[in-house]
Amino acid sequence: MEIGVSRGDGAGAVIAITGEIDVSHAATLRRTLLAEIAGPATSVTVDLTGVTFLDSSGISVLIAGHNAATEAGVPYLVTGVTGRVAHVLTITGVINKLTEGTRPEPS
Repeated sequence: MEIGVSRGDGAGAVIAITGEIDVSHAATLRRTLLAEIAGPATSVTVDLTGVTFLDSSGISVLIAGHNAATEAGVPYLVTGVTGRVAHVLTITGVINKLTEGTRPEPS
């Protein structure tokens, strides 16, 4: 898994993830998300376009980010949800909570 963080002029952070989000990478992603939420970011967008696999630990991290952002009053949105990742988030019932109106592309 690779994580890239970029910020726009409005200090919103885009966290782009590529590869697999699984138990071996969950802690790293959690630290990155929570640091951006607590730090300089005025909003956080998690881009999953490059994610090829997502397990329960990855889902847990995405939900933890959502919960931390909600508590901190920081807008949080997961985008780029397609294919297998969309399927996993749909069957676990969390896709709407994370994507807040964005629509996954069909697999």
